[in-house]
Amino acid sequence: MAGIVIALPVLWLAMTAVASAASDAGPKGSAGELGTVVILVVVIGAAYVLAHNVVERLQRRFLVVSGAEYLLLGVLLGPTFPAIGVFDNITGIVPIIALAAGWVGLLRGTDFNFASLQKLDPATWRIVFLHHLLPGIAVGASAFYFFTESGLLFEPWQLRAEEPRTAMLSAAALACFAAADSAEPFDLLSRRYEISGRLSPLLRNGTRLGDILVILAFGLIFCVFHESAPGAQQYSPSLWAWVTVLLGAALGFLFSLFLAGDESDNSRFLALVGIIAFASGGAYFLELSPLAVNLSMGFVLVNFARGGHLLHSTLESTERPMAIVLLFFAGALWKPTDLQITLIALGGFLLLRTTAKWLASVVAAWGTSLRKDLFRGLLAHGDVTLAMAVSFRLVYQGGAADIAYSVVLGSIIINDLLAPRLLRGLLADQGEIQRELREDSSTSLEVSAK
Repeated sequence: MAGIVIALPVLWLAMTAVASAASDAGPKGSAGELGTVVILVVVIGAAYVLAHNVVERLQRRFLVVSGAEYLLLGVLLGPTFPAIGVFDNITGIVPIIALAAGWVGLLRGTDFNFASLQKLDPATWRIVFLHHLLPGIAVGASAFYFFTESGLLFEPWQLRAEEPRTAMLSAAALACFAAADSAEPFDLLSRRYEISGRLSPLLRNGTRLGDILVILAFGLIFCVFHESAPGAQQYSPSLWAWVTVLLGAALGFLFSLFLAGDESDNSRFLALVGIIAFASGGAYFLELSPLAVNLSMGFVLVNFARGGHLLHSTLESTERPMAIVLLFFAGALWKPTDLQITLIALGGFLLLRTTAKWLASVVAAWGTSLRKDLFRGLLAHGDVTLAMAVSFRLVYQGGAADIAYSVVLGSIIINDLLAPRLLRGLLADQGEIQRELREDSSTSLEVSAK
């Protein structure tokens, strides 16, 4: 534990020193560009070290899904604090953000393989549809009303008359954020406790498959509200949807030809970096969702490429460092919003999402042996929500979009802190927690139900 206490301030001071050096170099010229590159290298390197040597131990010890500290660091180094001004202009770091977001999309795509689907518990589909559909509808409809009518309730803030489109797309984004779950609390508990039974893999599989549906729905936002260049020809949302799916599938088949299936872990990791960077870059160039494009590509790779299961293992082992990078830049992209409106919107979001998930648990348990309080294990947000929020922020701006972004960051912090303990209580009530593992022991939940 002493090593952890020493490592945290050392890493913080190192990153602060590099940030100050980059800031002094100025935003222009080769010195400023070099400073930005150094910052990116330090951030990714520190994220990797923290994820493997510090964060996992703290999470296992205190049963929290950490993330608030990285968001805060990103806020301090972002445009919100111009005195530091490391990331006043984020244009140069968009490729890094796209890579991290695409990593999450590709990982979720590789979850969707035919072999695992055949072993699923039939009750999984009840959880997938109800626990994602009901929160999405409840939050989306309420958010649209809030964004269009809040000017009548809260002065002086209100949406301008020319922004109904922003209100609609922001409400749709909040619906996707509310629908998304996370399997990270399950993985966290499995590192501390010996867990057995039906409920754990059932809920974990439900969150993974639900993420796939949420990413597809989120991809439709980019198709329906496509940001075309001024004067460019306008295409229908259905065409952009086909482009999203077919682009990912085509790239998946293309890259599968270059994967032999017997690469080393390092070679496979480097290949994935290039593949995801290419796919995410193409998605951003076309103003499409990088998560949806990489999701489609991951489905093709895991089912048709040689060694597809090894790709999934490599993606999963590097998921946490990429999540830390996303958290950092999510903070850098944040802009201050009206405190009163943000707190009211956040409170409404949390209340509606939790109530809708409770209702989904009751409906899913109707006529079955399922518990009526399954929502206690499905409140965390996770990497998919974070990646969607960052992707949304890079493309869409405006009053409603700013509020939506602040709300989802607040919900991520609150729910990810509470979710592991709520899940532990649920599994304990079900009798699936057998014993606590020693510090040097490890186990994992099975991905598919037996």
